[in-house]
Amino acid sequence: MLKHIAVLALLPLVFFACKSGAQGTHGASMSCPEPHKIVVYKENVYDLSGYEAQGNNQPYNLFDENALVDPRNENALSFPYTPSTDPQPRDHPALYFPPGRGSRIVCDLQTQHRISEVYLYDRSYTSDSVWIYTGTMSHWLLKAAFTTRGIPGLWGWRKFSLDDSSQYVMIRFSSYQTTITEMVLYGCPVGKELPAPIHPFIAPPFAKIPMKEFLGVNDFSGTSPEWLKPFYYSRMYAFTTDFDNDTVHPYPGVKYSMLRFGYWHTGLNDYYYVTEDNERKYNHKVWYTMIGLPLWLSHGEYGAKGRPVTLPGMDPEDPQSYARHANMMWNLAAFFGNTKVDTNLMSLSHSPRRSGRGTLSVYENGSEDDAFWIGDKYCNPLEYFAQSSADYDGNENRLGPLCGIRHADSTSSLMTGGLVGLDTNRIRIYKFLCNTLRKDKTFLWKGGIQYHYYSSRDNHGITPEEDSMRWKLARVREFTGRTAPGVPCILGENGYDKSQRSRQSTPLVPGLSAEECQAVFLLRAINATAFSGFDSYILYWLKDTNPADDPGVFLTSGIIRQMPDGSYKPYPAWYYINTFEGRLANYAPDRIIRETGNTWVYKYRNLQSPDSVAYFLYTPSHNGTRVEHYQLPVDRVADGMAQEVQFAPDRLEGILVDRPISQGKVDLTVTEKPSLLLVKEK
Repeated sequence: MLKHIAVLALLPLVFFACKSGAQGTHGASMSCPEPHKIVVYKENVYDLSGYEAQGNNQPYNLFDENALVDPRNENALSFPYTPSTDPQPRDHPALYFPPGRGSRIVCDLQTQHRISEVYLYDRSYTSDSVWIYTGTMSHWLLKAAFTTRGIPGLWGWRKFSLDDSSQYVMIRFSSYQTTITEMVLYGCPVGKELPAPIHPFIAPPFAKIPMKEFLGVNDFSGTSPEWLKPFYYSRMYAFTTDFDNDTVHPYPGVKYSMLRFGYWHTGLNDYYYVTEDNERKYNHKVWYTMIGLPLWLSHGEYGAKGRPVTLPGMDPEDPQSYARHANMMWNLAAFFGNTKVDTNLMSLSHSPRRSGRGTLSVYENGSEDDAFWIGDKYCNPLEYFAQSSADYDGNENRLGPLCGIRHADSTSSLMTGGLVGLDTNRIRIYKFLCNTLRKDKTFLWKGGIQYHYYSSRDNHGITPEEDSMRWKLARVREFTGRTAPGVPCILGENGYDKSQRSRQSTPLVPGLSAEECQAVFLLRAINATAFSGFDSYILYWLKDTNPADDPGVFLTSGIIRQMPDGSYKPYPAWYYINTFEGRLANYAPDRIIRETGNTWVYKYRNLQSPDSVAYFLYTPSHNGTRVEHYQLPVDRVADGMAQEVQFAPDRLEGILVDRPISQGKVDLTVTEKPSLLLVKEK
């Protein structure tokens, strides 16, 4: 634990800059004639360690009892209240307190305030250092430093004079054992005080994206394009070690390799990439997920720790520390992007040099770096923002013209590294950092905001309906659209293991194999995602090499299996998804018909032929429920014939059955395995 005597030693390490001569945001202290409690709203409190989603606590707990207390006038209260909630993370808390930085919570008061004083309620059992700052996100001024008392008999309110004008206040904790249960600011606004943010939930519109451009799949190495046919996107796991594998030349003389998925083909007189076959044959898209560190940082004394900074010891929260990584991204965009550049500017370990292949336009610079289980490789929001600002445009050109994808190809864009869950709070922090740390205030990840999500409970997969998956995703989509308008919202990983010994095992339906059950619940998850408003669904995973009963998590989530002799075996899910995508290639979500009772019904409409519609219906259970003679109403359809598409584990287009339309209804048997009904409206 850090004692008070450590304060001065730690000050230089506080986020980008903390200069002793700094002033508040307007540059001068101003008195407040009649200080009052400054209202702090949850939407304006930012946890720079990024622990809210996985740390099992909320930073806003520092302010959540403000309405119940008035420490400046406590003697006037009839019933003095003792605040009890603290903001510290409960789960794996040490992860969010890196040495020398601690945990930082920033409060945005929305407008300039004359801040006279701050009160904190100290209920700590240990003695630890705490610091309070005013200023801006890039220029902080230390206003108070103290140690918690650590003795219950000394618990209570503590007062500190700030006497400054600022829009932002930051508190920094050295240890998660510090217990401050409330923080109250007093002062008055310089201008008009803004009201509480109001964001009522408004169901997001369904994306008008046809199914042939909605589905994608995660893969690790090149797979023959026939197996990728139903997927518009290929999210390719790639590793920085494969592209930056130069252990000889220091930056800026580094030589990068673009041969992770390809090689020089003498017959073609060009580079050949198996990952591009799907693009050429089906006009589909691919992007690389750049994971980890360069080779020279991945071994030896560094032991694969930390962030991909240019030199060991550089500040991972400073964009200027990522020049080498940003230069690698420039070379990627120059080589694979849509714009031809002077190849003499490229730095490659192979020849001939080529530019502007036109096969990549989106770059994902990380994946699940927010995961708690990766220990000292955990990436907080500040670190990820810093790397992304460098990767995007060389930190607003400060790193030079050969850093950042935008300098190589103006049509290229970043996508957020996939988050381990539906962590909208982290996206909110990203937006805040872009607004406060970049002069242009641009949101860096216009290529997409990507979430990973799996439906599970008690070490077993559950159905999308048990998980309320569509409703959860709809709320995430609404938040994402409000926070970053126009930016695609992507479900970058979702799936089920076939193995019943895995904690992500598929639920079972009586009478169906685990392999076919996987297919059933993948279809229901894809449908839930489409009707949540998300812009794409990326299946996890394409190809297994392990038997279908392997107990390892995510080792049996593929929809094809590569056999020991190199041949491929498709699972039922591959056929189901082929049928779904093929039959609905030009269709997009139109309307939710029914989400109650034993039969759920969704309606798709053909974007090219709007009179063609398809009903997707099933029973939302997995206990063998079956509904006989369900009368499905169909709109604006004369008596005649509809066509039911039944999904089958060995049929590319399913089984087509004619169903009569009588008095505007179709008589169907509905089971837990979905079916499609194709109808032509008047």
